[in-house]
Amino acid sequence: MSLTSMLIFGIVVFYMVNLAGATTSCRTADGQYDVTVNYRGKIGIKTPDSKSRVTAFYAFMSKSITNPSIGQRLIFDVVKTNQGGGYNSHTGVFTCPKTGIYVFVWVVRLHSGKHSFELMINNSVYGTNHLRNTNLDSSVSSTVVAHVSEGDRVYVRIHISYFNGSGLLLSDKNGRPTFSGWLLN
Repeated sequence: MSLTSMLIFGIVVFYMVNLAGATTSCRTADGQYDVTVNYRGKIGIKTPDSKSRVTAFYAFMSKSITNPSIGQRLIFDVVKTNQGGGYNSHTGVFTCPKTGIYVFVWVVRLHSGKHSFELMINNSVYGTNHLRNTNLDSSVSSTVVAHVSEGDRVYVRIHISYFNGSGLLLSDKNGRPTFSGWLLN
């Protein structure tokens, strides 16, 4: 950070602390500064930006599954993004932290088999896809846009009535099954 940048930053922080009523200021791990501002005379009122917190997750499967069984919930155990803390890598379930319109995307990779996959919200099927191949490595993806309420549980499972125990749900360096979602509004 140049001397001019530091001087400008210092003036801005001074203004915020003295005129706007800043409550905290600290340097983050990436060398930037995090400042929380309460408007003068309205202590405790959140800033407009605090209402637009991001809710998003992205996870993938680290291991292949041989002959997955019908109704089996898929566990995407490696979490790369979990803003809002809703995704559980031990259960494979995203629990919605707030009500809104969400986008969910899942991708599966299958070798020499046939399966249908379902996106579940609580106990209801909201989306499904199917993949069938012989001696091939293929993938399929689906997207669902749904209104989800706070506390609803969202997950991906093997379809409950078709193609029991067929094929290899593949995960390796060449491609991994993934599950992701984010709040639109």
